[in-house]
This record gives sequence, structure tokens and C-alpha cells, in this order.
Amino acid sequence: MPPKNLWRKITPDKTLKEKKQIRLVLLVLFGLTILSTALAILYRELPSFWTRFSQPSPVVSQQFTLVSPTATPTPKFEREKEAILEMIKPLRGKYGIFFQDLESKNSFEINGEEIFTAASLIKLPVILTLYREAEAGRINLDEVYKLQNSDKSSGAGSLQYKSLGFEITFRQMAELMGKQSDNTAFNIVSRKLGKEKIQELIDALGMKNTSFDENETSPEDIGLFFRKLYGEGIIYEKDKDEILSFITNTIWEDRIPAGVPKGVKVSHKIGTEVGVISDAGIVFAQKPFILVIMSQEANEIEAKKALPEITKKIYELIIEKLDKLGEP
Repeated sequence: MPPKNLWRKITPDKTLKEKKQIRLVLLVLFGLTILSTALAILYRELPSFWTRFSQPSPVVSQQFTLVSPTATPTPKFEREKEAILEMIKPLRGKYGIFFQDLESKNSFEINGEEIFTAASLIKLPVILTLYREAEAGRINLDEVYKLQNSDKSSGAGSLQYKSLGFEITFRQMAELMGKQSDNTAFNIVSRKLGKEKIQELIDALGMKNTSFDENETSPEDIGLFFRKLYGEGIIYEKDKDEILSFITNTIWEDRIPAGVPKGVKVSHKIGTEVGVISDAGIVFAQKPFILVIMSQEANEIEAKKALPEITKKIYELIIEKLDKLGEP
């Protein structure tokens, strides 16, 4: 048996060494626990993280960041603006024009901020609100709705002629609002969304002269709508393409589309009421542009003839000029 003084020297050293080993084991176990937890969270969240990273966020309830809420008219098109002014001077009623070249962002407008009756142009923010709500998971575009007699509205569209209980999805109703300007589909979708939600989107876009309740808007506001839809990532690309397809090759092709060369794609929405003959959209020429032509208290026969003529003049003065000069 070792002397007592030697035992005292060995025992504390051995105990200290064991304590260090225990602490090391505990630290390793703690580190492994943290690492495994982090890996589990990463595995669970990776798909949703990748979706958020690879696609724009559908921020339905948030405000848009508006870098330039309105287009700034440029002196570049003053001569062209004067030519269009001369065309609309003899016309009865009030006319408003908004034009913007989508490549250069150069633009001009005539009565651009004046308030006009929106008529069916108000369906544009309704369709967009529907898709943004679907992207946020609050609406299923493929949900089936059964038609009620109380839904039916006269005027444009074929849905009013369907029988009670006719089944249709919200996606199909969006298409009818675009292709046929269907008023019954508009009633159903507007009620589903609620006017507050629609106006919330209108305000978020910066359409300061547009009221859903009053059915009012301005040429500049509608131009802003198309600019944001076309190039500012306010909805997923696939949904943007679907909406544009709904307002292409519609049953109403006698206004802006009639004023451009055959074969040029036009995605557009008309507006029609007593004394109101309007059309607005994107002309996918070699250099695409936004064109909005609105009228109020107009002679309808005169206006229906004037809209394609105004479009043709703008196409000749601006698009062909830019193509020839090779300007941006």
C-alpha cells in the first residue's frame, strides 16, 4: 500500500482528468445535438426556401415598392403627340391617350390623369387580384362554382345563358372576363374577392385615380397596370402569361388590334358603356408598347372608327420610326 502522502497526490490528478473527459464527451454530445437539429430544420425548409428564392413572392397583403408610380412624358414624342391631338380635336366627347415604349420607357399622354368611366377596364384589377389571392393560397382557381340565377348579369358574356347549377371554375371565369368581358363572371369573382381586397390591390399598384366602387380610372392608371403586369414581377411568370393569354384574340378585336399590321399580337381589354368606347393593352410589335385609348360622352359610331385609326397613326409615327432609326 502506497504511503498516504503519495495517495493524496495521485487521487486529485486522476479525478481532474476524469472530469475533463466527461466535459469533453458532453460538449461533443451537445454539438452533435445542435448539428442534427440544424440538419433536420434545413431538410424540412429547403423546398419552401428554394421556391421563395426562385419565384417572386406573392405579397398580396403588402404594399408594393413603387420606384416610379407613373410614367414621365418625354419631349421625344412631342411631334407625335401633336399629330394625335389633331386627330382627336374634331371628335365629340372627351378622349384620353397613354402611350409607352416598353423598351426605352419613353412615353406621352393626352388627358392622362383625367378621370374616365372605366366600364369593363375595371375587370383588369379584378383578374389580377384573383390570381394574387390564389398565389397566396387563399383561393383555388380550379375550385368548381355552381351558377345561381342571382349571379346572372345582362350585357357581355355567355355565362348568363347557362342553366342553373352550371359548373365552372374560377380560372374559367377569369378567362371569360378576358375573352368575352363576361359580366356574370365578373359579378361572381368580385363577390368572392370582396371590393375592399380589389381596391387594396388598386391602391398598392399606385393607380391613384382608380375607384372600384365608382367604376372610374384614368389612361395613365391603366397604362401603369399593364406596365407592372408586363415587367415588374407582381405575379408569377406562368400566371402573367395565362392572364395575357385570356386577353389575346378576344371576341372584341375591332379597336386597337384593328389598327396594327396583321399578325402583330395584342393583349388588351375593352371598355364599353353608353358614350364610352375604350381599349387598352400591350401591342407586341418588334418594339412592344402600351397603348390606352379612352373616351367618354363620345359618339359611339365615330369612336369605334377613331380608335383603330389612332392606333394606326401611333404605330406608323412611333414604332416604324424607331425600327428605322434603330433607336432603343
